[in-house]
Amino acid sequence: MADIVKIKAWIPDPQALQQVLSSANVQVECGSPKQDNSGNYIITLYAPKHEADKLHGLPFRLEMDEHYGDVLEQRRNEVSQTDRFQGGKIKPTGLGTKK
Repeated sequence: MADIVKIKAWIPDPQALQQVLSSANVQVECGSPKQDNSGNYIITLYAPKHEADKLHGLPFRLEMDEHYGDVLEQRRNEVSQTDRFQGGKIKPTGLGTKK
């Protein structure tokens, strides 16, 4: 997982987004993109390093965090390994209401 790159891209229009997405095998962050003062959409992408490298030649502003995979590894160590539902013997509880 250490080779995952987080990419922030400033994209002017849907055609440019299509160009980015067809240039490399990337995953798009869920949620709607933000728009900056210049009218560009700011999208966040995730990709393996070898796929992120394919985006370098594109004419768009890109910021790449090549150490993002290390952050993911650190966060993974913070997740409990305990089965709090004891193999399905305990039902999950939450704030939702069943209708």
